[in-house]
Amino acid sequence: MRYVYTFLFLVLIAQQTNAQQKIEILKGRIVSKSQEVVGVYVLNKTNKKGTITSKSGNFSIPVHLKDTIEFSAVQFKNKQIIITQKILDYSSFLVNLDETLEELDEVVLDNRTFITAKSLGLPNADVKVLSLTERELFSANNGNNYLSIDPLINFLSGRTKMLKDRIKRDDIYARSKELRTSYVDSIFSKNLKIPIDRIEEFMLYCEYDPRFKGITKNKNELVVWDFLRQKSELFLKFK
Repeated sequence: MRYVYTFLFLVLIAQQTNAQQKIEILKGRIVSKSQEVVGVYVLNKTNKKGTITSKSGNFSIPVHLKDTIEFSAVQFKNKQIIITQKILDYSSFLVNLDETLEELDEVVLDNRTFITAKSLGLPNADVKVLSLTERELFSANNGNNYLSIDPLINFLSGRTKMLKDRIKRDDIYARSKELRTSYVDSIFSKNLKIPIDRIEEFMLYCEYDPRFKGITKNKNELVVWDFLRQKSELFLKFK
């Protein structure tokens, strides 16, 4: 009889071990009262696999029983859960995330002490906030889960290239806008002879120059100004 009990005990242990080792696909959705739920990182800290939520906050990730899953985004407080059988039994697992203090980007006290999100130890203080297009590109390259063929479809259809091109255009536009706001209208009109009603047209003309991105990265104002002067002469000559 003792051998029977021992055998049954070993069978039970084996069944529990197999249950923990079985790979399940956890499907769920992030919900929040005030923040958008696209672009939330979902990381299985146990097996080091991760994914990112879709536009509607949906995610799908492979898990084992008792794995630790972490949800993180700059706009939310980090949250961790332990995978239980009850969670795996849900057809769709809802995860509610609380808003973090994203407004505390940087504070100056007494003109000397700088307090940043990083110094306060806020979650993901060093993580870059992805733009909508960057999130779409991430999803296009990775799919909704690790078995998805969406990345191949997006590549063949040209969607991946389209999103990459859009990100480049958005980056150039952001740099152009920043450069534009660095100078008052009178600088363009008096020093560069650009009519005020054509300043935006002039900036667009500058954007098409292959050197534009590198110029906007340059911290030397003389280099930037010399570029604008050269472009203004050509702009007025041919436009």
